Amino acid sequence: MILVLDASPLITLARIGSLELLHRLASQVLVPEAVYHECVTRAQGRPGGIELAQADWMIRKQVKNQAKVMQLQARVGRGEAEAIALAQEIHADAVVLDDATARQMAEGEGCRVVGLLGLLLEGKRRGLIPGVQPLLDHIRTAGFFVSEGLYTNILRQAGEGSQD
Repeated sequence: MILVLDASPLITLARIGSLELLHRLASQVLVPEAVYHECVTRAQGRPGGIELAQADWMIRKQVKNQAKVMQLQARVGRGEAEAIALAQEIHADAVVLDDATARQMAEGEGCRVVGLLGLLLEGKRRGLIPGVQPLLDHIRTAGFFVSEGLYTNILRQAGEGSQD
């Protein structure tokens, strides 16, 4: 599986010490230059930045179609625009985005979209993690907003929630 990532999922996984899950889930993990800059260069000294800089299995890639990036940037940030454009260019299996507008735009551009929580579900499905709840709780503690309804829904999908 080839994944292209935006900053939020990368930073969150790095903060909770679970960045390696990406490497185990995908044959290739690509990060557009704008996302790398946001996560590593600009975030120097912040939680997650060092882990991301040391992830030698992560591939930094420059987007060729800058016109597409500019078009997408009318509605989303530079990192999200580059992630969507790069996913299209390389025919990635999925682009990992959490922002609702960016997800909608990526789907409109024909990309398969997965969010951070979807990665956790896939990790459990493949037996790469024993459970979703501990990571989900850690993600919430790290400042990633997950509503109670979404929390319950993800746990049910993982087979870890109450089966009312």
